[in-house]
Amino acid sequence: MNSVSEYDVLVIGGGPGGSCAAAFARKQNFRTLLVEKCAFPRFRIGESMLPTSNAILRATGAWSKIQAAGFVPKHGALFVLSNGTVTKEVIFSESLVPGLDSTYQVERAKFDALLLDHARELGAEVRMETTVRSVESGAGLHRVTLEGTAGTTETVSARWVIDASGRDNFFVTEQKQALDPATSPKRMAVYSHFRGVKRAPGRAGGHTVVVRLEDGWFWLIPIDEERTSVGLVTTLAAMQRAKLPPEELFWAAVKASAKLRELFDGAEATMSFRVTSDYTYFRRQLAQERLLLVGDAAGFFDPIFSSGAYMSMWSAQLSIELLTRADRAGRGLTPRERASYTNAIKNHAGVFRRLIEIFYNNRSFAVFMSQEVPWNMMPGLTSIVAGHAKLTWPLWWRFKLFSLICRLQLRFQIAAPLDYRQPDAAG
Repeated sequence: MNSVSEYDVLVIGGGPGGSCAAAFARKQNFRTLLVEKCAFPRFRIGESMLPTSNAILRATGAWSKIQAAGFVPKHGALFVLSNGTVTKEVIFSESLVPGLDSTYQVERAKFDALLLDHARELGAEVRMETTVRSVESGAGLHRVTLEGTAGTTETVSARWVIDASGRDNFFVTEQKQALDPATSPKRMAVYSHFRGVKRAPGRAGGHTVVVRLEDGWFWLIPIDEERTSVGLVTTLAAMQRAKLPPEELFWAAVKASAKLRELFDGAEATMSFRVTSDYTYFRRQLAQERLLLVGDAAGFFDPIFSSGAYMSMWSAQLSIELLTRADRAGRGLTPRERASYTNAIKNHAGVFRRLIEIFYNNRSFAVFMSQEVPWNMMPGLTSIVAGHAKLTWPLWWRFKLFSLICRLQLRFQIAAPLDYRQPDAAG
C-alpha cells in the first residue's frame, strides 16, 4: 500500500500570493507543501509593485532580499494624455500615510523566483512542474491529486488548501465556476518588453508611465536599466472594429499618439508580443471550510493601478491569519468567517475598482487629471494610488468627496474636458 504524504497546508501556485502564503504558513510552523505547474524562472506580466506591498514582504522576511536584488526604485507614477498636452505626476512621498515613499519595479521572473526560494528557505517543500488535478474534501481533510511532468500522479493530504493558482483552472470546482456579475466591458492587453524606450531623468525615470488614449491606455514600466515593459489595454470591441492582429493594433496605436511616438523613437521589442484578454472577474465565494482562494484565483479587476500583485500578497497574509486561528481551535472556518474573508477581499479590491471606473470614463478622468485639487484631497488619493485601500477616516472622506465630484462631472462640467486630438504628425 502506498503511503500518502500528509501536510498541514497545501499551497497551489508559486506566484507572489502562493509564495507569501507558504512563507506565512511556515512562520506558524505548519508543514507546508507548495506546488507550481511551471519551471522557474518563467515570464509573467504585472511588474509594478505598490508601496503597501513593502510591509507584507517585511513580514515574510523577504524584504532585505528584495532590496538587494537590484530592482528599479519606484517613487511614483506619471499619467499623460496621448498627445502629450496634459500630465499628472503622483509622488508617493506626498501621501497622507507614513511609510509609502517608494517601492520597486520588478522583473517578475526574478521577483517570483526570489519569493519562492524564500518560502523554501523557511522550510516549505516546493514541487515545480507539478499540476493539481483534483481536490476532494471531507472529514476535515483534503485529498489532492498531483500530476508530475512524466504524467505520473500522486495523492497527498492536507488540512488546509490555499488556491493561489491564478486565472487558469487546471482543476474545476463549483466554487471557482460561480462568478459575480460582470461590471465592465471585456478588455484585452497586448504587451512586450522593449529596449530603448525613452525615460525621464533622475528618480522620475523609475515611474510607471500611463499614456491615456481616448479609448484605452498604455503602460510603460522600467524593469531594468535598459528594458521597459509596455502594454496596450483596450476593449475587445475596439479590437474587433479595428480588424487588426494584436501586434499591428499595438503599433497602430503608437503611431497615432504624439507622446508614444516620442517615447518609442529608436525602441525595439526584445521578445514576441503576448495577449491577455477578458481578465476582469471575481469569484462569488472565496472561502470554504478549509479552502481559501488567494490573489487572481479569487478575482482580478484591471491592471491600471497595479493592484494585482499587492492584492495577491495581501490576501495571502489574510488567509493564513484566518486559518491559523481556526486550526489552533481544532476546527474549520465558520460560515461567518468565510463570509468575512470574502467581504474583506472584495471591499479592499472595491476601492481600486472605483478608481478604475473613474479612470476609464473620459469625463471623470478629467477630474483625476486636474492640476489644482481642492480641499487637500490629493494626498488622500495619492495614498490610495500607493495601495492603501484601507480607508481610515482621513482617506475615507477625501475618497468619497472625490468620487462624488466625479459623479457630478458626468452631468455638469466641473473640470475642463480633456482634448485628445493629436497635433499634425508632420509638425
